[in-house]
Amino acid sequence: MAQSRTKSRRKLAAILMADVVGYSRLTGADEIGTLAQFKRHMSEYIRPAIRRGHGRLVKTLGDGLLVEFDSAVDAVNCALAVQEGAAIRNHSVAPDHQMRFRIGINLGDVVLEGGDVLGDGVNVAARLQTLAEPGDVVVSQSIAQHVTGKIAGALEDLGEHVLKNIAKPVQVFRIVASHKPMTTKQTETSPTPAVAILPFVNLSNDPEQSYFSDGIAEDMLTELSRFRTISVIARNSSFVYRDKSVDVKQIAKELSIQFLVEGSVRKIGQRVRITVQLIHAESRRHVWAEKYDVELSDIFSVQDDVTRRVVATIVPKIETEELEIARRQPTAHMRAYDCYLRGKAKYHAATDGPSKLEARRYFEEATEIDPEFARAYCYLAAIDNSLTLFSAAGTSLAPLREQAKQFALKAASLDDSDPLTHLSLAWSHLWRREFDAARRHLDIATRLNPNDADRAMDRGTTLMYLGETDAAVDVMLAAIRLNPFHPKSYSVDLAEAYFAAHRYDDMIRVAEQTGDTSPKFMAWKAAAYAYAGRMDDARHWAERFIADVRALWAGEASAGPTQYVEWLLSFCPFRRPEDREHLVHGLRLAGLTIGSLR
Repeated sequence: MAQSRTKSRRKLAAILMADVVGYSRLTGADEIGTLAQFKRHMSEYIRPAIRRGHGRLVKTLGDGLLVEFDSAVDAVNCALAVQEGAAIRNHSVAPDHQMRFRIGINLGDVVLEGGDVLGDGVNVAARLQTLAEPGDVVVSQSIAQHVTGKIAGALEDLGEHVLKNIAKPVQVFRIVASHKPMTTKQTETSPTPAVAILPFVNLSNDPEQSYFSDGIAEDMLTELSRFRTISVIARNSSFVYRDKSVDVKQIAKELSIQFLVEGSVRKIGQRVRITVQLIHAESRRHVWAEKYDVELSDIFSVQDDVTRRVVATIVPKIETEELEIARRQPTAHMRAYDCYLRGKAKYHAATDGPSKLEARRYFEEATEIDPEFARAYCYLAAIDNSLTLFSAAGTSLAPLREQAKQFALKAASLDDSDPLTHLSLAWSHLWRREFDAARRHLDIATRLNPNDADRAMDRGTTLMYLGETDAAVDVMLAAIRLNPFHPKSYSVDLAEAYFAAHRYDDMIRVAEQTGDTSPKFMAWKAAAYAYAGRMDDARHWAERFIADVRALWAGEASAGPTQYVEWLLSFCPFRRPEDREHLVHGLRLAGLTIGSLR
């Protein structure tokens, strides 16, 4: 009988080769732990990145992997996602235990045989990978010419290299991701420089005026973040340097930025003196500085001028349309603006219902003074939506949510070009299960401001409830990159997105770091532990959820687990019935006796 032979065929493919830096050292120190760590990296972000790029994992190589793609762009985007995922995963890991990757990518003719991929196309990718520094992506010219202008990064020409056992020299390029720290030379030419605005120093005699200096800096940050040609670090991260004497190079390293904006504000009566300076972080060079001495009524012209000058200085080309988008005069009444800034300060610090109501009063006063102050209505909508979380058991949430929607509609009628108004509408529609409208306004908000980390987290949460769970995780991870010193709420939202994406180990890992003990999050954790097979933990958090909700429902003696879960689901506006059932089934696995649900 004739022996069967495996047929082979040729094709043009993008080949990605990756290896773990210092793998022998890591396994020598802890072989079992390193293998487990590599598996976690694979499941957490490497396999999902390959799936999103429609790639095929050909094989793992002990300390690395080989992946085949039909598209050069998909291969590079996958590589960038892997390096970003590794950076996030390594953030809280000691340097000696971090798992970092070198990646090489080549586009070439390969042979497919028995599920394997062979040939010079693969060999070139393997040689390129050895040229990469830890955390880098290195590609051949064949890849570079297909991805130019199509990826979130720039190409750095590393020149021609003679590669071992490869007949002809290969022109090699390094991919410089938009979010990655760059060399001085790259900083000047990158299409997406990164900038942080530090909290402005309050030079007024009254320490209580800090809300005003913070508000000025935050508004400048908001306006800058509307430009697609720069990346702007979020408020939570840049404001951690308040009242700290930190070298600009250290800040640049911690935030992965190239430019800093800092300044001071002195407010005396109706006069304001503002000093602003733009600093090139690597060289500590002052690019420009300006002093403004104006009446309060001219404060918006100062914000407008600073925004224009910062962007004009660090971005090679600014489109006229983007400059016009950045021109926003929120109110002609300084008293209304003052109330708005006070309200924002309270809103950021609020952790409970009474605190939210205290912030609400300032925004109400702002709209009484200036009924056309769109952003104040946005915050009123946000507060009313969040107050539903603090409502007493059995209270109808419909009136608060209807009121929130009306505030959002009012804001949109006054300023349809502000992304915050569209995000307010997206959330209002989402809570009312008006999913198509929610997605439409969500897309508009993102188009108007792709750089706002807080809004990106909101976008990720909305995508999660819309059933787009993989996209939700990606958006949230990108937001965390823009806001590395993010609040606990980011981790809570990311953990819930991991759960919705059926990534239970990831959910548990993030959840265990947050320390959040809200009843809703305890329920989600219970379900995640149950799906992960950790039944003791699942029952523990299920019991904690029941105990906490029972305390909230002290006046409802006849209520039980079924009513408690119905209450929980009122805060979970899932579009897809299967996502709702996914959570409910997890709670049943965790030991909750749940009857029929409405």
